[in-house]
Amino acid sequence: MYLLYIDGSGSVKNPNEEYFILGGVSVFERQIFHLIKRMDEFVESLNLGSSPEDIELHASVIANGKENPWKGISRKARLQIIEDALEIVQASHWSIGLFAIAVHKERCAPNDPVEYAFEEICSRFNYQLRRIYHRSGRNEEGKQRGLVVMDKSNYESALQSLARTFRVQGTRWGELRNMAEVPLFVDSQASRIIQIADLGAWAVWRRYEFQDTRYFDKIVSRFDSEGGVLHGLVHFGPRGENCHCPACLSRAVRDTVGQ
Repeated sequence: MYLLYIDGSGSVKNPNEEYFILGGVSVFERQIFHLIKRMDEFVESLNLGSSPEDIELHASVIANGKENPWKGISRKARLQIIEDALEIVQASHWSIGLFAIAVHKERCAPNDPVEYAFEEICSRFNYQLRRIYHRSGRNEEGKQRGLVVMDKSNYESALQSLARTFRVQGTRWGELRNMAEVPLFVDSQASRIIQIADLGAWAVWRRYEFQDTRYFDKIVSRFDSEGGVLHGLVHFGPRGENCHCPACLSRAVRDTVGQ
């Protein structure tokens, strides 16, 4: 089984922000322990004066530095901590894949950007599981089920209802045959991998909201991909924009080759 841990970045209601990001980390069940252990060791190495299990790696909170244990740490050092954490993801087991849906809120209106991104990321995750099955020669042992784990939010009820609809009626792109259950919602404080999803979502948000590629570049090679196409990274940008981001370029190359 593969688990997709999801968290968001950016404010849906803030009119000063253009983008909402839903980011995810897909982890094969036997790699969960190892990834958590590596991140726990990293947090312990920071020597922040608190028990490692009490320290949450929340990117925006680290960057702002207004809350403990980040108070008193220079901004340069705090941003380096985010970079170092992302490098751990970059160096993780090959089976671990990243996902992110970057939604331009005005382009998405009047639809809910969270629901739009959720449908997209579930479809992308389902497609990853389908490709794993096909690569196995359609061997039964290669048939993996998926489970979505999300940070608790105000969208919990709506997204659970939406997930049930997906299971019965499918999404815009077809049925989600590989999903084992509706999403589970957990406290991000208790889930180190939800925190990784948050770090990844924030890195993507910085890329699209501010054109700041410093953090995004650390992890771009880990987005789920095949044949040069970044299936795990989707940019739903402003209408009429000629975008040259990795997500848009990879699809443009695929479409050109297919002509």
